[in-house]
Amino acid sequence: MLRFLVSVLLSLSFPASAADSGDGNGAVIRVAIARNTPRFTLKTSNRVYAIEIRTGQKYMLLENSSYEIRYIDPSRLALAGTTLESPVKLLSSDGGEKVKLNGRFYKGDIFIKTAPVEKLEVIEQLSIEDYLCGVLGVEMSPDWPLEALKAQAVASRTYALKNINPKKDYDLTDGAEMQVYSGAAAVNSRIIKAVNSTRGEVLTYKRKLITAFFHACCGGHTTSAGAAWSGASIKPLAGVRDPFCSNSRHFRWDFYITARDLLAFIQKRGSTALKIKGVRIYKKDRSGRARTLRFTTDAGSVTVPASDLRKRFGASDIRSTFITRVTRAGGGYKFKGKGWGHGVGMCQDGARQMALNGKNYKRILKHYYPGAAIDDVK
Repeated sequence: MLRFLVSVLLSLSFPASAADSGDGNGAVIRVAIARNTPRFTLKTSNRVYAIEIRTGQKYMLLENSSYEIRYIDPSRLALAGTTLESPVKLLSSDGGEKVKLNGRFYKGDIFIKTAPVEKLEVIEQLSIEDYLCGVLGVEMSPDWPLEALKAQAVASRTYALKNINPKKDYDLTDGAEMQVYSGAAAVNSRIIKAVNSTRGEVLTYKRKLITAFFHACCGGHTTSAGAAWSGASIKPLAGVRDPFCSNSRHFRWDFYITARDLLAFIQKRGSTALKIKGVRIYKKDRSGRARTLRFTTDAGSVTVPASDLRKRFGASDIRSTFITRVTRAGGGYKFKGKGWGHGVGMCQDGARQMALNGKNYKRILKHYYPGAAIDDVK
């Protein structure tokens, strides 16, 4: 049952924008925890105030209740049948975890705003350190060695701070396209210890924050940012040999694709071929990853980026562009490869093994980001 209390006018003042409401104790990050949705349901764990940012009008949401929020028009949204002016801030009455969205609890301030094409955006604003507690438990297993978790904390902190952009509605998303964030649900004492013991530490190169990329498993050699996404690479992101992830269950993979599916793939790219005669790795980058694949067909040769193949057939099946062999098999082709992820920056499985070998987090970071300094932003 939806419950909504009568509104009351505030005698207090509220910030005109999300960027004004930080706690003053450090950097504040804005994370898009829901995007492009016409409606959603939130659940409260305690009493929450819903506040219209522009007018300061205040509504109370009861504890342990569910509320439907939906788009009305570019400037208005509906909360449990009551029309509110966008944007709306949700403010906890006691400072604790306040809302549950998509099965996750969030402890930061929540802002709900209308977006183009009749959609809503939900943005959580919280301290960078609280944000990291919601990252580590999903980007690395909480039971991994503490030194690996510390290395992840520094890399994730650096990545987040590098992406702060006041000109945008939010700084980061909560998905794998940036770094995965799950709110306050997966936080435990080891995660908190890893974050607190590295508080304020970041990676810099020539006194500037680096984009501290990381991935699951490199397959024996990380690659450069330039090779992965084109453009120039700085020294800390140029790629290094990595013997530490060889025992990872992600170190090797294989995936079978039928000739019919491969034919459809190159036809969508403009090929007039009706038959594939062969597939081979055409060019590699310095780390050994395939940059392009060459398809021999009845209509001539077709060259495609290996990254396009991965996008088409999925990153869970073509786990990396570190394709080592392509062989004909039955009515299709078997692709063999190494590693999981884009391969730039820190190899998480390698970091885990380095920690198990007794290396501390600073040594781990220096291996994967050579030339980078560990500085303090406090």
